[in-house]
Amino acid sequence: MPDILPIDRRTALTLGAGALLSGIEPAFARKIGQNGAPDWASEPMRWFQLAFTEDDPGRYDPAFWIEYFQQIHADGVCLSAGGGIAFYPTTIPYHGMAQGIGKGMDPFGDMVAACKKLGMRVLARIDPHAMNATAAAAHPEWALTGPDGKIKRHGSAPDLTLTCAYGPYNFDLMPKVIEEIAQRYPVDGFFGNRWNGSGTCYCQSCRTLYHAASGQEIPADPDPSKLEGRRYAAWVEDRLFALMDLWNAAARKHRPQAFFIPGGDRRGLVDLNGPALSKRLPLSFCDRQARSSDDSGWGTGPEVWGAGRYTRELRAFMKDKPVGHIISVGVEEAYRWKDSVQSPAEIRIWAAGAIAQGARPWITKFNAKPLDRRWMEVVRQIYSWHHANEAYLRNRGNLARVAIVHSPRTTAYLGGWNQRGQLEGHSRGFYEAALESRVPFDLIDEDFLDEASLSRFRTIILANAAVLSDAQCDQIRAFVKRGGNVIATYQTSLYDGDGQRRADFGLADLFGCSIAGESEGPLKNAYLTLRHAHPAMADLSDINRTIGPLFRQPVTARDQRDVALTLVPSYPDLPMERVFTDQTETNLPMAICRQVGRGRVAYLPMDIDRTFAELGHGDHLTLLHAMLDWTHQEAHPLQIEGPGLLDIACWRQEKSMTAHLVNLNNPMTMRGSYREAIRTGPYRVRMQLPQGRRAAQARLLTAGTAVPHGAADGWVEVDVPYIDFHEVVAIDLI
Repeated sequence: MPDILPIDRRTALTLGAGALLSGIEPAFARKIGQNGAPDWASEPMRWFQLAFTEDDPGRYDPAFWIEYFQQIHADGVCLSAGGGIAFYPTTIPYHGMAQGIGKGMDPFGDMVAACKKLGMRVLARIDPHAMNATAAAAHPEWALTGPDGKIKRHGSAPDLTLTCAYGPYNFDLMPKVIEEIAQRYPVDGFFGNRWNGSGTCYCQSCRTLYHAASGQEIPADPDPSKLEGRRYAAWVEDRLFALMDLWNAAARKHRPQAFFIPGGDRRGLVDLNGPALSKRLPLSFCDRQARSSDDSGWGTGPEVWGAGRYTRELRAFMKDKPVGHIISVGVEEAYRWKDSVQSPAEIRIWAAGAIAQGARPWITKFNAKPLDRRWMEVVRQIYSWHHANEAYLRNRGNLARVAIVHSPRTTAYLGGWNQRGQLEGHSRGFYEAALESRVPFDLIDEDFLDEASLSRFRTIILANAAVLSDAQCDQIRAFVKRGGNVIATYQTSLYDGDGQRRADFGLADLFGCSIAGESEGPLKNAYLTLRHAHPAMADLSDINRTIGPLFRQPVTARDQRDVALTLVPSYPDLPMERVFTDQTETNLPMAICRQVGRGRVAYLPMDIDRTFAELGHGDHLTLLHAMLDWTHQEAHPLQIEGPGLLDIACWRQEKSMTAHLVNLNNPMTMRGSYREAIRTGPYRVRMQLPQGRRAAQARLLTAGTAVPHGAADGWVEVDVPYIDFHEVVAIDLI
């Protein structure tokens, strides 16, 4: 088959025929898709999503919602437009419409017009993941297909057929939908719900394109822990980036300031490349709507600080670009109660965690005929507070000097689908340890380890960042050479960028040790000892023995003077008469703490972070905190004295700086939901002033009052009497 149009083969395969059929040149699509941010992207601070149901047209009250948007000071709105089900009178064949549309009803158009009159930015929500029976019968090639060749029906709506994300439905039909909407309505952008598919597709289009690109068949088991799975994931990434570029181009054909925003966070078969996403997205949203009892649903797990955690993960690749956090007012469990309503306290604490870590709130509501309105007043209060304090929430930069490196390739390449959650325990454990230690910290993406991206950090944490390329290892060495500090655990750098095991650590020279065998564990009845005096353990002399990790990576230290912790190997735990050992001391290194030039490196050849995430043992928290203290070598820019558990953050704005304190002192912090606020305090907050600036005034934004402050030696100090959910200390600068 001859090439079509004078474009290279890879581009033709990547974009597929859809880009050509849509009338958009592939080169133009790539250029538009990667252009800089439109002027409006950073404007909206408070978003609301109204997701229509098919029975809404003619039965909901538009004036009710417009009045509510005004009451909550929403300046951005996302409205259901099209895809599998259109809420405007489309003329595109097989673009199914909701009942009543085309008979004088245009709920999308009516709401767009009303919202634009209020000066709001409008995103058109498109959802291409399913099609109706008529479309499926006419175009079976659009369907998601299993390895057996059978098309897949929708799990909860069996009259619908799931679509293939990588073929002609998305590359041919959807650009026409986007163009039609952009031409008819004054939308500012497009938001894609479930735009990236519902799993591996074996349709003929995918088989042909994948074979042409790779010379291989689509693997029967595309688990990314296997080489063939990683190869397939790379192809999926190419297709999805090409799709983003194509949809951006379609949007800007009629709306030059419009752009496409993918729904969800970056997670997928393998997380999409961070720099490539950041380059394409002037604005992004984290779709972690509420917590759930575990990570199998759409929630973040049981811990209430998940809102802040996933906001940080989004900013890890978006950096200083605006981000939002999509928050549901309902319960987000696997049982999918979509018309449910959370308690006001749970909505408040979830929103507080996201806002504290830099997110602009986005409340989403399914069904324009609200059956239970208890959520409306609490959202009104949260958004009204946010609007009143907007100047202090337009952040220009996070001031934390410690970063946990977000390593999605390690979890995907080594954990695959089955062990991913276990491997994420490393970063979750260190995340919790930093949070409990009240260390202001941020996350940074593994692909942003260059000098410019790391310049604001003094210490980076590699929580079992096992998969690191040679180039990334060189970037980490350069960071230490510049005086930076590193904490690393377990198998960090033992695998190269393709997930292949090295003969030794890629960072063996920094760690001061070499691999000495295969990983051991789970270890039972093993212990850690402070056998050797070391400055890193100076404040832990009373902990001369504590429970050990679950797994360890045997290593040989090059200098025993760098060894701060050693192992007492496992010994019998039953019968009780046999619970003893003659080996109470060894030279088996479990923490190697070294001065490397002007930097410090602490390497722990064990999964102490993951063990802490599982067990929550206080000694492990103390040890991780000690590693942070010894390694960091400087005062943190935000210091807080007072009781209990807080999530904290410090930010710089144009004319101010702020400290966020989120009160997590609640019996429902580890498993929701909150029923009430439990007031905690008092707190003393110290913040480091920017060089050459002075504090003019201090305010508590939740209390709504100015408060006294003291300033000396470049620091400002403020007393916070109490916190219910969330308090923000705002310092006006001169």
